[in-house]
Amino acid sequence: MRILMTSESFLPQMGGGEMHVWYLCDRLVKAGHDLTLVTNEPDGPLPSGARPISYKVIRILWGKKNFFHLFKTLWKLAGESDVLHAHFSYRLAALLGIIGLVRHKPVAITLHGRGTLDEPGVQFPYKQVHALYRWFSLNLATVIIATSEDMAAAARPHLCNHEKMLNIFNGVDISLFHPNIPLAQVLADRYKGKKVVVTVRRLVPKTGIHYLVEAMPELIKLVPNVIFIMVGTGRMEDYIRKRIRELKLSDYIKMVGEVDNDKVPQYMQLADVVVFPSTAESSSIACAEAMALGKAVVASRVGGLIELIGKKEERGRLVTLVPWESSDYNAPIRLAADRYTALARIIADSLIEGDTERKNKALLYAQTELDWSVIAKKTVAVYEQSRHH
Repeated sequence: MRILMTSESFLPQMGGGEMHVWYLCDRLVKAGHDLTLVTNEPDGPLPSGARPISYKVIRILWGKKNFFHLFKTLWKLAGESDVLHAHFSYRLAALLGIIGLVRHKPVAITLHGRGTLDEPGVQFPYKQVHALYRWFSLNLATVIIATSEDMAAAARPHLCNHEKMLNIFNGVDISLFHPNIPLAQVLADRYKGKKVVVTVRRLVPKTGIHYLVEAMPELIKLVPNVIFIMVGTGRMEDYIRKRIRELKLSDYIKMVGEVDNDKVPQYMQLADVVVFPSTAESSSIACAEAMALGKAVVASRVGGLIELIGKKEERGRLVTLVPWESSDYNAPIRLAADRYTALARIIADSLIEGDTERKNKALLYAQTELDWSVIAKKTVAVYEQSRHH
């Protein structure tokens, strides 16, 4: 099958949406499909440890100067393709929807947060322009793939036809994330005798890493030998460092910054518990990776995390940090004190009890439902269905 894929952002950016696009394209090409990706992301060196790109990538920056070139490129490639697939319900998805309508080509859209969820602080007229992109993206698509039921629910109010929506989760690379990864001796020695809590997230408001920092004094009371390993960087880094100093937590929190992609499994393998204190998630790739390693997981009761962990918490533990369950980018800086206590206690329970049954169920679920090869097969089935729509 000949596939035209679009995504505003892509490698060398390394967020969840970008990795979704990379893995899906890679698995589709390995399955024998002919694929071209068009992105607005400028070229640059791939992050250390990132695998090479095995398909054609065309990079055209968004802007007035490049618009005609971008449109002409998409128009030509669409004519040569069997199916068009846009990621994010944003500018390229709206443009691809119009081209698909005129060229009589099926258009699939995968929903991530961008475009589907309102960005906090966006003012008129940009808010109205973004809403227009979203409307065209969703309503001109032949089929819409939501990465969680939460993301589907966010999109439905903007849809004229709800029947074209279906859910396919984000995936996990089980060749990289599996329980038999040997732990690096240097890490094993460094944290010997410690109960290790790990986060592998960007330091931005929606990931809620700052909430875990605030919960640490209570967690230390419950588990005195606990240590928090924080992997990742972001715009909240200075604020988080300041709070660590103010709370005198330097001996209990280690900020390791950004690590090479191929070293991420090592840090997760070190963990006794991996924590996701987010206020907004579709279906978190990092959470799926922790599950594939057979790790205990504690996550906020929001968005796609609920589906990954299970409403009955059969594959991990959920904690209520914010008074909503739908994803919301407008994350507060501070929570009520009892929410930090709740977070600390549920992490402590997981550390003390071990959560063996939950870990086993999470591992099986990741291997059978979330492997990227499985996700690619489900996506191809959607393509076939849309071609006969």
